[in-house]
Amino acid sequence: MAEVADWEPFAGLISAVVAMIAWAPWYGDVFRVNRLAAPRTYRVFLGLTPVACLLLLLLCLEKSAAKAVRENGSYILIYMALGAAMLGAASRLFSFLGISARDDVLERSNSAGLIAVIGALLGAILCVAGGNIGEGSGVGVVIVSAGTALCAWLVLWYLAELLSRRAVSERITIDRDMGDGVTLAGLLIGNGVILGAAAAGDWMPDRFLRDFAVSAWPALVMTTLAVFIEHISKSRFSAVRSVLTGLGYSVAAIAWVVYRGIGG
Repeated sequence: MAEVADWEPFAGLISAVVAMIAWAPWYGDVFRVNRLAAPRTYRVFLGLTPVACLLLLLLCLEKSAAKAVRENGSYILIYMALGAAMLGAASRLFSFLGISARDDVLERSNSAGLIAVIGALLGAILCVAGGNIGEGSGVGVVIVSAGTALCAWLVLWYLAELLSRRAVSERITIDRDMGDGVTLAGLLIGNGVILGAAAAGDWMPDRFLRDFAVSAWPALVMTTLAVFIEHISKSRFSAVRSVLTGLGYSVAAIAWVVYRGIGG
């Protein structure tokens, strides 16, 4: 069994503190904010989705992480804390990209916003989970791998918001357009699949960025396609068309990963 490096428990402790700082306001809002406005099901989804995301991360750690991690419960705890911190940090940025779990879902009972938030959480944890897959040399490798995927994912979301004819977040939060919520969720999950898979694999520092770019470029293409479709659409998508479009992004991402494989 591999020994945990001296500094890695400290990294796990810092991650646990960051996770608590990030998630305490989230769950505080779930339990306290405007109980009469948001249906109980909205609160249940906002409360359980982060837990489901971390369970997905735990599954990846137990099945596909480095052998040293799979054989050492201390490493599992450290990487779970790190994953919770990274997911929490990402969730704090959602409002800067125009979607707020508190303001839009809990305060305004916006179902389109709820779908977008759930899709964003799933997309973010897919990036983090991918960075934990494969052989590496410790916590630092996971921070670089998962952090690269997560940063790329956030940048692509920002570009989709910036380049759309009218900001996607406005159509979700102001118009309460369910179709846009579903479509954005599908895009965020699809990009998470691609970028997480691009960050996965055995760690080779001299090739990481090259291999990541070679595997990740379809996420940029898919985001560009989403913006293009938004520009040429003269009317709102029907519910069926929105579901098919969002599902199409996710399915296309999975198909690319199956074709390309995990990692570079």
